[in-house]
Amino acid sequence: MTRYKSPYAMLPPVLNVQLESGMDIMIARNTARRAASLLGFAPARQAQLASVAATLGELVLKTGAVHTLNFNGVSNGDKTGIQLSVATPWLANVAVGNVMIALRQKLGDLIDEIIVEGDEIPTIVTVMWRNENENIHAHSDD
Repeated sequence: MTRYKSPYAMLPPVLNVQLESGMDIMIARNTARRAASLLGFAPARQAQLASVAATLGELVLKTGAVHTLNFNGVSNGDKTGIQLSVATPWLANVAVGNVMIALRQKLGDLIDEIIVEGDEIPTIVTVMWRNENENIHAHSDD
């Protein structure tokens, strides 16, 4: 398993979904919603994150290889958020600028940050920060 990467301090929950087939996209969506709920994101933002997970999952499934989509909490000072990341070795020889353009076109309106880390095995990292008006104790899926 690839070590989780993050430019931020990592927080629980730490979850992952192995992506082998199209059916795993549904599991990734549900995992994203649950992780976002545990971190106090509003239902609409949980849905946004589920869309990000599905989009990343569909992207990596096109390679035909098994990938692991990682979900974890992150913090940066007084901000708390959720990070989705996936190792993408098939992007090793692709210009990062081109990858970022493509990711911003697909995910730009849904997520706060998109980062591509690493040269040998690039990892796509997306981060959504919790809004100030989202209450950490407001879980909606119970």
